Amino acid sequence: MAGFWSMVGLVIKSLITGNETVENDEDTAEEIAAEDTSYVYAIARFSAAKPAVAGGPQASDQFANLIAANLTKIPESRAIRIEQYFSPNPDAVDPFQAMREAQLVVLNTGKRADADAIFWGQQDPATGDLDVHLVSEPLVSSLYDLMLPMTYVFKQPDHPDVAEALRILLAAALLLQSRGGEQRLLHISRLSSCLENFQDRINQGDKLATVGSGVAIAYAFGVFMLTETGDRSYCASALKVLEPQIRRILTDAGDAPTKEVAMQRKASAGLLGEAKQHKEEATNEAEVRAEDLIARISDFSKINARSTAVLALYGGLANWSLIGSLKSGTGAVATGIWQLLERRFEQSVGSPVACALAICKLGEAMVASGKDAEDAKMVDNAGAQYRRALGMINNRTHAPLYSLTAYGLAESIVTSAAIKDVSIPDTQVVPVFQAALKVCARRDHPYIWGRIMFALATVQLTNGASQKDMDLLTSARRGFSQAYEAFGDAGAKGAARAASGGYARSENTLSQLGHLKAVMDATGGDDAVKAPAS
Repeated sequence: MAGFWSMVGLVIKSLITGNETVENDEDTAEEIAAEDTSYVYAIARFSAAKPAVAGGPQASDQFANLIAANLTKIPESRAIRIEQYFSPNPDAVDPFQAMREAQLVVLNTGKRADADAIFWGQQDPATGDLDVHLVSEPLVSSLYDLMLPMTYVFKQPDHPDVAEALRILLAAALLLQSRGGEQRLLHISRLSSCLENFQDRINQGDKLATVGSGVAIAYAFGVFMLTETGDRSYCASALKVLEPQIRRILTDAGDAPTKEVAMQRKASAGLLGEAKQHKEEATNEAEVRAEDLIARISDFSKINARSTAVLALYGGLANWSLIGSLKSGTGAVATGIWQLLERRFEQSVGSPVACALAICKLGEAMVASGKDAEDAKMVDNAGAQYRRALGMINNRTHAPLYSLTAYGLAESIVTSAAIKDVSIPDTQVVPVFQAALKVCARRDHPYIWGRIMFALATVQLTNGASQKDMDLLTSARRGFSQAYEAFGDAGAKGAARAASGGYARSENTLSQLGHLKAVMDATGGDDAVKAPAS
């Protein structure tokens, strides 16, 4: 009855105020549109210029205005301005830590303005280039700690490539912040459309270096965020476009070749003159493998904060390439890069999170490489690395990294057992997977949660089928169903199809064992099937 009178009251109110509603229709539509904007990003000042008069208006900031103009085409987003200039502390002992602290300060300032992400930076006084940084709540997660100092350098800020690179960054930030399968699929599609043009150019030989290194790094960053949803179709092009920068970083940080190498080059130069000798030396230098360049580095302090972030980005892409078996020969490079970053943070007494993340990714690269080469020893060593990483972090403070590391440890045990052709030790693996699931937040990290549940269900299916244990098979079927839902929330269609296939296999195995049990009961034969507990 109360609902009826409430409805009557609303009808009367609409009749009385109908004219006012019509008059303010446009204003209401604008307010609704503003409320529907799901993502607010802020743009800080890129110029340190102060007002000519104390308390007067701020000087115009051409770089901030340019970034704002380039990002207006991204739907479901709205820009606000923060009239504050930020820069990392130049007197800090460790520039990496200084950059990390600066990102956190910027993020806290943006939160006070209700911004989900913040673009900030400055013009390099030495080169005149524009240095752009991006920070958001997901990007300060322990999963991306090594990428916090990421700097996008643009020589010509008004170039169309720079505009497209900035759109990639915002689209990636939108994808990270999205929740639910439909919203994630929408942002995956938008990010993919931003990447397609650059991918075509990279495949045709374009290095995207005309207007600075920032375009290539922004492309690789967008690809990395896309691979976190299971889409690795752009991974090879991202590795390709980053490779020149990686070689330059490693070459600059490495020691000069030894005298023995120089003598070998001189001896093999031939007798056709000095010009050919110099040409062959340059060619040989260009053909040096990346893992050999890594081996030349003895002073890890030469790897600065920006280089660390780019190396971590490249190493992450190389790991995904290994997991997806997309590119051969990346195992040694990925392993070398993560070992390099681990030593860099150990020697500089870096944060335990940064060191643990590098060790976790090292273990990931070793498991993928060992699986491909069927090297059980390498996989076992990877398990030892995962245990080291787990001892450095807290499962509450660094929950995403802890869950990923625990998952990697369990996966290394499963992979080692598969290579050795022995049964998977349930007592070692299942509790680790379950601990990882307990720590990982499914809503915030649906793809990671789905990977863990899928791996657990696969173990249960394998052991359940070999032991004819219907309890394990029932748990596997339930696990594949939950993994399917999680992958759906993550927008990972391929992984969802794999989970659906696992569900069908466990269903078929259960059906076959149930039929076998019925036959055994009817014929009075030995019952080798373990019936589910009542």
